[in-house]
Amino acid sequence: MLGPSLPSVLKSRPATHDTATTPDQLKAGLARVTSPQETPIYICAFQDCNRLFPSRDRVMLHRKRDHSSEEDRDIITWNE
Repeated sequence: MLGPSLPSVLKSRPATHDTATTPDQLKAGLARVTSPQETPIYICAFQDCNRLFPSRDRVMLHRKRDHSSEEDRDIITWNE
């Protein structure tokens, strides 16, 4: 089993209060802190696309294929 995965395009919605997670679950470590080196994230923000990619090269391939553009602006990342 690979675990949960995210879709390539994330829809926005208002945040909701978590009423299901218990203090014991929080102590058990449901998540952990990561770093840009460990978890690269690049987001195509061209025309509000917001698709996620693992590298700048992959974003640029997507831009050329899906947006018919080689513009390298409007990329959101914490890796650079």
